[in-house]
Amino acid sequence: MITFFIGLSILVLGYLIYGRIIEKLFGPDPNRKTPAIKNNSAYEDKQALSHKKCMLLQLLHIAGIGPVVGVILGAKFGPVVFLIIPIGNIFAGAVHDYFSGMISMRNGAKSYLETSKKFLSRKFAFLSTIFMIVALFALSTSFTNVSTTLLNTSLKANGLINPDNLSYSFVFFVCVIFLYYTLSTFFPINSFVSKMSNIFGAILIIATVSVLFFVLGYIKLLPELDIENLWNNFTQHPQGQPILPMLFVTIACGIISGFHGSQNPITAGIESNEKNGRQTFFGMMVVEGFLAMIWAAVGIIGYKLHPNLLSVSNGPVIISEIVRGIVSFEILSELILFSVVILAVTTADAALRTLRLLISDIFRFQQRSSEDRFLLNLPILGVCAIMVFWSNITDGFLVLWNYFSLTNQMIAVMCLAVSLCYMRAKKKPVIFILGPLAFLSYVVFLYLFWISPEHIVSAPEGFGLSYPVSCAISLICTFFVCRYCLRHGKHLSKLAEENKFEADSD
Repeated sequence: MITFFIGLSILVLGYLIYGRIIEKLFGPDPNRKTPAIKNNSAYEDKQALSHKKCMLLQLLHIAGIGPVVGVILGAKFGPVVFLIIPIGNIFAGAVHDYFSGMISMRNGAKSYLETSKKFLSRKFAFLSTIFMIVALFALSTSFTNVSTTLLNTSLKANGLINPDNLSYSFVFFVCVIFLYYTLSTFFPINSFVSKMSNIFGAILIIATVSVLFFVLGYIKLLPELDIENLWNNFTQHPQGQPILPMLFVTIACGIISGFHGSQNPITAGIESNEKNGRQTFFGMMVVEGFLAMIWAAVGIIGYKLHPNLLSVSNGPVIISEIVRGIVSFEILSELILFSVVILAVTTADAALRTLRLLISDIFRFQQRSSEDRFLLNLPILGVCAIMVFWSNITDGFLVLWNYFSLTNQMIAVMCLAVSLCYMRAKKKPVIFILGPLAFLSYVVFLYLFWISPEHIVSAPEGFGLSYPVSCAISLICTFFVCRYCLRHGKHLSKLAEENKFEADSD
């Protein structure tokens, strides 16, 4: 219990203190025109909205099922997550979100592809774009699958459908969700999505408060860190998964998520003042950290009450069992599960919108008319729909989830690299970015070199090397990544001195 509240305190103090430090280092200019004010283009999703609306949309876009499903699975690592989540959130995730958002805002709300091309190189931009496309399709598919699974389990649990007809209800829910995707990605963000966000936001707030209320009723079940045997805190996973790299791949949203780097340019295109960046980017990541902490507590309490769930790997099934076991009121339990569906659907639709903008950037497609937007949306939604049904009739869901987790963190490394090069080009301190970049690079390389189905069941194919060898090689690779970013950033600063490069060019 004490560890849990210490974690929450870290999030609050981190936002109030470290958030201001990061803001001061970046140096937002309240008098500088943002892309939303300068362009005011509904077609390109760069139209000024109110600050509160921007914060709500940012939260709904980034807070998918990662801080729920991922955190529920990550809670198997034990109470150490109550410290790792807030520390990672403040010193890595929130820094990542703030800089990726503000750098995009300073550069005309340009996409992840364009900023990577500018601050790294065309080769890195090409590589990171591939990672981004894979991650966005995998996210949209897996989040849709989780949504329909949760809706199906609710129908089944309440006796509203015959178990033999679950496949028909699955198809029905997929069609309804894709109708929402069609509307949300087709219309400018200031119309359909903006109006729906009020409803979704209200449901999310009610559900979150309800979850927290019932968690407090079981608060004494939350374990504490073992101070006398510190190492034991890092070896509690029931299947023996190593905390490095597995925890930081399992719990991405809540700690650090590269997917946010794809969404921040959208928010950068609708925010009207640079001074709002700390609340919009840094602050909403901290809010996601709070959501992750609450669901981590739900997970640990649930595993205490239902130890059999420790051997289950299906996130939606675990969530359904735990929520219905903890929340005594049926209406509230269903509302809470529906809020998880909302998180999944609103994040998936943001991913599909980003795919449309990303593909339009790659192929230079104009989107000045409704027909242009529709023709670009159609194949994207079609591919996603095919992947959803494929993942449901095979074991494809686990494959998609694993590859999303990996590419997601690869993108985060790229975003941190862009941020470091940007600050280096402007001759500003970079240690607060270099630390997260080095750590996450190490996690990604370790995962790639160590992971294999022989080490973890249903894991993706990696190099499958031994753990000590993977650790050594990962350290070497991390050194070269950091070295490249520092040297390239210094090169950009020299170009800036010669007036051949401008870091802020909106």
